[in-house]
Amino acid sequence: MRELFNLRVLLGALAIGLILTCITLLYIVTARPALPDPAAGVRALTRIPAPTSTAYVFTATAELVEWTPTPQPSATPAAGQIGVGGYVQISGTGGDGLRLRAHPGLDAPLLFLGYDTEIFQVTDGPVERDGRIWWALVSPYDPTRAGWAVQDYLTPFEAP
Repeated sequence: MRELFNLRVLLGALAIGLILTCITLLYIVTARPALPDPAAGVRALTRIPAPTSTAYVFTATAELVEWTPTPQPSATPAAGQIGVGGYVQISGTGGDGLRLRAHPGLDAPLLFLGYDTEIFQVTDGPVERDGRIWWALVSPYDPTRAGWAVQDYLTPFEAP
């Protein structure tokens, strides 16, 4: 009976392995994507400035409720008091959140919930309706988060 692992079998297996290794390396080298040329083009970095606090004045009609940005005087309220141009922090809701509405009053449509520790800028008020005092608020970081809130859950806050 012939020997299973003789010199011819071992040399043949070694040759086939060497050929497959060369083919694989050739494929890796030729199929690799080309690296971008750093001198070909420099990408410009566009710097987008942070949003500024723009005062919003509430305009209400029977059919349409909209917010219109209007420059307001920059007078800030006295320390510890809520006033137009100042900042407030929502507090005391027990985790339920404060309902911000389209206009002052309990019958006004709910726009969104403001959560405890969230900061807003006061843009209008005070307005007394339904036995409560209401203030128009806008988020200094997201002008789409704007509405009227009850004073009971607002605490004056130093400007950020």
